[in-house]
Amino acid sequence: MLKKLLMSFVMAGVLAFGIPTVNAVAQTTAEQDAKKAGKEAKKAGKEAGAATKDAAKATGKTAKKGAKKTAEGTKKAGDKVKDAVTLDTTSALCKDGTTQTGKTKTTACHDHGGVAGR
Repeated sequence: MLKKLLMSFVMAGVLAFGIPTVNAVAQTTAEQDAKKAGKEAKKAGKEAGAATKDAAKATGKTAKKGAKKTAEGTKKAGDKVKDAVTLDTTSALCKDGTTQTGKTKTTACHDHGGVAGR
């Protein structure tokens, strides 16, 4: 009789609440899937961050290299302009004690008594 009563309670519980193991298993599987998806998303985010960092580093190196090339080119162009604009002149110490410039030392000191020491 006790056995019959116990079975009646079990059947009433199953009918009233459904089979609890099916819901628990479904819920556990959904939670595990959600956790797994979260971990995968976190991993993908880390990989994307690393890729972005590498790309930024490469871009920085390329920009630095380009700036250096530009600076070198500008310096060379500046030197050429300087050479084109600067006259071929020399300076000389004249007999009157002044220092003058000209194409030659003789022409530099022409109106100053000539070049000192000659």
